[in-house]
Amino acid sequence: RVSPLACAMLVAWLASLAAAESLISYDVATPAGLERAWFGQVQLDVSRHRVASWKLHKDNLLALTTGGAVHSFNAETGETLWVTQVGPLDQAAAGPAANDQYVALVSGAELYVVDRITGKLLWSRTLGSAPAAAPALSEKYVYVSFYNGRVEAYRLDDHTTTPWYSQSIGRIFHSPTASGQMVTWPTQRGYLYVGRANDPRVLYRIETSSPATAPPSALHQLLYVTSADGHIYAFDELSGNEVWRYSMGYVGTGRPAVVGDRLYAASSEPMLHAVDAKTGEPLWTFPGITQFVAQGLKHVYGLDDLGKLVIVDVETGNYIDTLAGSNYQAVFNEQSDRVFLVTDRGLVQSLHEIGAVEPTMYRELAPEVEGEAAPTDEAVPPVEQAPVAPTVPLGEEPTEEENPFQEEGAEDIANPFNFGE
Repeated sequence: RVSPLACAMLVAWLASLAAAESLISYDVATPAGLERAWFGQVQLDVSRHRVASWKLHKDNLLALTTGGAVHSFNAETGETLWVTQVGPLDQAAAGPAANDQYVALVSGAELYVVDRITGKLLWSRTLGSAPAAAPALSEKYVYVSFYNGRVEAYRLDDHTTTPWYSQSIGRIFHSPTASGQMVTWPTQRGYLYVGRANDPRVLYRIETSSPATAPPSALHQLLYVTSADGHIYAFDELSGNEVWRYSMGYVGTGRPAVVGDRLYAASSEPMLHAVDAKTGEPLWTFPGITQFVAQGLKHVYGLDDLGKLVIVDVETGNYIDTLAGSNYQAVFNEQSDRVFLVTDRGLVQSLHEIGAVEPTMYRELAPEVEGEAAPTDEAVPPVEQAPVAPTVPLGEEPTEEENPFQEEGAEDIANPFNFGE
């Protein structure tokens, strides 16, 4: 009979073998113009759990396991900063989200907030129902979306206060996006809601021809949305007016990445599209890539449908090389030039272009992300007089779908957009 200790040792040994086989050697990385800066291992029991998701926030790389644990790495050195068991073991969790002070995640119907520096659990709160996706953090609030179209916001410094909420038209399947002073979330009815992030209030909503396929991205005071109709839309963040649209021809497969003045989006064709982020002018396309990974100083990196890391020239979109090996997974990185390859067993490797010892931080080059001024009431159209099409005034509700949460003959008091007669 095998003892529990022997089983644990066997599991650890098998995990170390798997990690060794997955490590990218210098002989493999160098011909592709890359070098490995560091590698690390998430603390988890691989016989029971896997890494569910990763989140990069500036110099901090966070991993969330299916066992409800969060592992924090220094993204530049690979040093483990802390490991915290947050949610219950073996309960589905979503996240993590992060800002400069906090990390948040949801597990079951519970919201958890952790100190980003120390990993200490600060507070938790039971939610009304199961969330639809990972939360989002502004400077002062944590936002949670629900399948029934409701979005709630809790104060980070005082979670006991009554949460702000908004009832949207249509179900929600994606996380909100909090960027600077704005927060946005899409619904499956094709609406994109835009509000204040640190003083919760819906400013306006935008109607697109079909639902968003991923959470929006924000930069340059523009909101970028990939839609099921095969378009990328860019909307002015303050007014909601459409600035440009770009047709990919096929459905977008993930959140658009905005790196400096460039936008990258993958379509189901599959194809990686590079577009001027301010004008929507096409720069180049490259076939076969299903996921954007990162942009270096010389090259752009993406994964193909076999999990191979494909390397493309940043200026021309010409093919450069493919990293030996396959079945790679990667962290979505629009913040820096680092390539983070990961496995669901917790192995993480940081690669960068040869000679790029110091990281290039793209988001720190854009001052409006960190210090943009909050929109004034004069700059934003009032909700009763929202911008012209495709934005819809908040007082005019579509009538083709009834509210499933309203009893027959009763006033829809749960809908904050119901202004009565």
